[in-house]
Parts: sequence; C-alpha cells; structure tokens
Amino acid sequence: MFRKQHLDKLYEDLNSAWRGKAEFDKLLRDAHLGIAYSDAGRPLDDIDARVVALIKKYRPSASD
Repeated sequence: MFRKQHLDKLYEDLNSAWRGKAEFDKLLRDAHLGIAYSDAGRPLDDIDARVVALIKKYRPSASD
C-alpha cells in the first residue's frame, strides 16, 4: 500500500516532468486512479503508460 513518502516522491516526479503541460491534468487524474487500483490489486490497463511507469517505480515493496 502506498504511504505518504511514496506518494510524495511519485507526485514530485510527476510535477517536475509534466506541470504546465497540456497533459498534466489527465496524468494527475490517472495517477490518483492508478494508485487506488494498485492498492486494490487491480490491473492498470486503463491508466496512461507514463503514470504506470511512475507507479511501478514508487510502489512500495512488501517490506515497506
């Protein structure tokens, strides 16, 4: 399950790469939905691939 420290890093990365660009709002919505899907164990099929990459990068391990 994502915790605050994981979310902070994910959103920091998303903001630094996409804030101010046309796609930012969609990517931000996908990030919120994708994190919820990830925590629920659901597939990320409908989530933008750029967001999926961030979720996989910052997803906590089982030991976190």
